[in-house]
Amino acid sequence: MKETSVKPGTVRIKISKTLQGRIRRGYPWIFRHQVQNGVVSGAPGDLGVVYDADNRFLAIGIYDPFSEISLRILQTAAPVAIDAAFFRKRFADALALRKPLAGENTTGYRALNGESDGFPGLILDLYADTAVIKIYSCAWAPYLETIRLLAHDLLSVKRCVLRLGRKVDVSWFPGDGEILSGPALRSSVRFQENGLWFEADVVRGQKTGFYFDQRENRCRVRELAGGKSVLNVFSYTGGFSVYGFAGGCRSVLEIELNRHALQAARNNWALNFSETAGGDKRFRQIQGDAFRELGRLDRQGQSFDLVILDPPAFARGKKQVSDALQAYVRLAEAGARRTAPGGTLFAASCSAPVEEREFFLAVDRGIEAAGRRGEEMLRTRHAVDHPAAFKEAAYLKGVFHRMLN
Repeated sequence: MKETSVKPGTVRIKISKTLQGRIRRGYPWIFRHQVQNGVVSGAPGDLGVVYDADNRFLAIGIYDPFSEISLRILQTAAPVAIDAAFFRKRFADALALRKPLAGENTTGYRALNGESDGFPGLILDLYADTAVIKIYSCAWAPYLETIRLLAHDLLSVKRCVLRLGRKVDVSWFPGDGEILSGPALRSSVRFQENGLWFEADVVRGQKTGFYFDQRENRCRVRELAGGKSVLNVFSYTGGFSVYGFAGGCRSVLEIELNRHALQAARNNWALNFSETAGGDKRFRQIQGDAFRELGRLDRQGQSFDLVILDPPAFARGKKQVSDALQAYVRLAEAGARRTAPGGTLFAASCSAPVEEREFFLAVDRGIEAAGRRGEEMLRTRHAVDHPAAFKEAAYLKGVFHRMLN
């Protein structure tokens, strides 16, 4: 891999009293427009030190001159050396939180969840013997080798893969999808989740290749699926479908626009149910737009006992929230229309700017618009490996409804 820049320097960051209070309460970001001491000259990964109005130490973080987020906070209250020992302690603490996963035949999960685990702008997903490090800020350039070595040491992995966020200046890193260490990859990696097998394309797949955040909701689907017909909308690589069949469902129909994801779903099906993988009519797929295909199923009068609505993010910023809520209403309405009386509708949102209350109300409105009555069974949030330490980190919400009519 490329050599990183020289040892990080130090820059001083001045902010308002109001923001100082938020930083003390755990807010992890200082945006460029919030820096009050003019132009800051620093390189990616330089340590930014923040002092309060009384010139006392407030926080230290990693500086990114190319991002709207100029400083990502690592430590508040008391100064500390930002070195390999610092990151090792943070890494070990994060793994301790994930101990409950160890006894669940689970070898794939999120080991580091960015700001909420003290690694702002960085996530690390574990896929059995492969660690995938995803970087969202150039500020991590000087520290990437340290994180790589810690992954090998603390997770005992054989391979580390680098993935880069869309807005990262790639000139500071090896290329997206590059193997930082370990043997080459000839195919997708294989891992277990609650005793079920999955494959993920960690080099080219969305995010790091698989969505671990829905693991607990997939378990709930398995519990509900016995003898049921299942409609899995926005099915991606078929995680909910595999859990449905593991729970004894009668059939699954997947709707997904991405043909590569549909093939991955078929592969995951075959991994777990190879005796019927050649052409089991219980497992069907439709490649197409979710809203359009739900409308077609409506016209055909097809209904299902368990309907799963797990779309990609409809809103990435506050300006998109209004349109996103309308989309959630439309989707819940379409899903409710296809849920049989007495059946279950599960709806999820991964749009961070959409607040929980707004999303749950949107689902209620959609069910009402479909002329249905729903009984709310359960609201779900973040799993143990996706902690949310501050408001903006709490992106995931889901709700199960039983259709009463």
